[in-house]
Amino acid sequence: MSMKHDVLIELLDVFSNSRIQIDRILFEYEEEIQKFIIEVRNTQDSSPIYSLFKIQNDLSLLVYKYNYPLSNFLYNFIYEFDRQDDESVTYLVDKIVNNEGFLID
Repeated sequence: MSMKHDVLIELLDVFSNSRIQIDRILFEYEEEIQKFIIEVRNTQDSSPIYSLFKIQNDLSLLVYKYNYPLSNFLYNFIYEFDRQDDESVTYLVDKIVNNEGFLID
């Protein structure tokens, strides 16, 4: 085998393992997002929206800097929570409370 081939295989192993770990973390983010959305829906409290804004800021880096492929749920989440001002908080609480299918395709 050539040295290029050996390096390529080694890098592919690293890539594959990294991707598995990244996808596991993204799944945990999805669960956390859903937990906050359920909390808003059940309590109509806006405070979890600020935690969701933080998550959106973290995840948007994956899309806009690294062009990492995300689930439709996470893409929709990043889009919906992009604008982070007081009017958006009110809008998001209303949308979450009144739309059972919020963020779900």
